[in-house]
Amino acid sequence: MGKVSANGLCSKQHILHLLYATLFLLPLNPFLFYITLLPAIGAWLYNWKRQKEVGLSLPPLWQMGAVFLLCSFLSAFVSKNTAFSLMNWALQPLMYGLLYLLIYTTVSTEKEKEKALYAFLAGAVVTVAYGFFQYANAAGMAADMEAQSWVDPERFPLLRRRMYSTLENPNLFGAYLLMMISILTAFTLREKAVKRKTVFAGILLALLLCLALTYSRGAWVSLAAIVLGLTLFYDKRFGFLFLLVPVVLAFYHGQVVERFLSLFSGEDTSVDLRFALWESTVAMIEEHPLLGVGWGTYFLAYPDYNFFIQEEGVLIFHAHNMYLNMPAEVGIPGGLAFLGAFFAQGILCWKNYRYGKDSFTKSMGLGGVLMVMALAVISMGDHVLFSRSVSFCFWSLAALCVSCGKKRKWQEGRGLAGGIRRRVRSFPDSYMILTKPISFNTQVV
Repeated sequence: MGKVSANGLCSKQHILHLLYATLFLLPLNPFLFYITLLPAIGAWLYNWKRQKEVGLSLPPLWQMGAVFLLCSFLSAFVSKNTAFSLMNWALQPLMYGLLYLLIYTTVSTEKEKEKALYAFLAGAVVTVAYGFFQYANAAGMAADMEAQSWVDPERFPLLRRRMYSTLENPNLFGAYLLMMISILTAFTLREKAVKRKTVFAGILLALLLCLALTYSRGAWVSLAAIVLGLTLFYDKRFGFLFLLVPVVLAFYHGQVVERFLSLFSGEDTSVDLRFALWESTVAMIEEHPLLGVGWGTYFLAYPDYNFFIQEEGVLIFHAHNMYLNMPAEVGIPGGLAFLGAFFAQGILCWKNYRYGKDSFTKSMGLGGVLMVMALAVISMGDHVLFSRSVSFCFWSLAALCVSCGKKRKWQEGRGLAGGIRRRVRSFPDSYMILTKPISFNTQVV
């Protein structure tokens, strides 16, 4: 009786329900989603080994992710706090990889992929609604601004509010919005049904308004990367949107323009801080090129390289630059592997967009390309993937986008023996060509 009950709880349907709940919770709280994620992973592994209803499929170019996981794991042993680094590794990079594989393997049909996308959109709607509710509380938000030092009061005396919703600060909320804007832009442009197109467009406009209210300069610049992606890959006429920038700058002189122009004025303390942090981070990389200072422990190593901040007790958690932070924490080999895995998502999504056979695959492919371009730009001035919520959202969305191009070779369910024979016959092709997925399942429906 117990065995039957376990089989029922670990069925593919229950795994998918837990997964959808996880995707909904990802942006709402940086810890709450573990309540559904861990059971989903456990049920998936049990099903794979016992029931054979689902399996394990490795995505194209998976080797780079594996190298990063290995390097980040080994880096923990040279960290100033190995126990903390290992725990952080288990809760973040390892979970990113497992959730990616869970989505790539189990979300197989277009209907299941649509449900996963709707779970993301539901989470975005809640996040946006809470953001507007929060923004309406001017006094509370002003107190948060002062407590968190999210803006230089001398440089921007009139800027009293920055929306951050359920994320930890406005820049992280901006990164999350960029991801959702990327996906929704693709679906809004390509959707044929009027009702769905209208709903997508409405949510997209709300996301864009929230992005403006974050006053995140990096996010605004990254929005230009999305427009550039649309110009290059969808319709060259989107390039005309860049002509609006000088018009807005010439005739509008509010806080948005003031905040944007401060990027180029050289009078902003946050810009100066970033250059100082990058100098310190380069020194870390030079002294620890192989394994870095330890995964997740940049804040412990930084005091030894503090060339700028004289105030004691100030914690600097990351380098405010993904391209420097990763090699600093896990070494140059691990950092390059991470960047390879990151940009591989864009390449695979472009292939889905370019060669996809249906509208959903093409839309997810285009959205994935725009998402990678946007995060690649914002990560030059802020390490947004340091955030647990932002990273989980990125790798989950990337897995969903990439999975749309997966060939379902096992859907006829011909059994383990037949699967092994087919895999042996095709071994040279599937192993040597790294851009093809590898499946270890007996039946995926």
